[in-house]
Amino acid sequence: MDLYRIIDPQLARRAAAERWTIFTEWGDAPARFFYISGSLPGDCFQISIDPPEAEAIAITARSVDTDHGLEFEQTWRGTTAGFGDALELAIQRVEAWKRRET
Repeated sequence: MDLYRIIDPQLARRAAAERWTIFTEWGDAPARFFYISGSLPGDCFQISIDPPEAEAIAITARSVDTDHGLEFEQTWRGTTAGFGDALELAIQRVEAWKRRET
């Protein structure tokens, strides 16, 4: 059974619109994550989605690499019905991190 089937259609639509590459596996286990390039050279951020469980979802935004070695991470928890809203919050947070003062 595909753990992500309830969110995959919505994630795929957004990924197509934004031109993200969605990774669907990590260490032979199902996963959903993608990367967003930063505004500064070398900056990279990741948004990952934990497998939905009992209609609950967790989305984590984090820095992968930033100038000056800064680290960022935040997690949002909600329901699968609110997945789109939680994903939008994660994206907005990454966009705010990209605009930070250096």
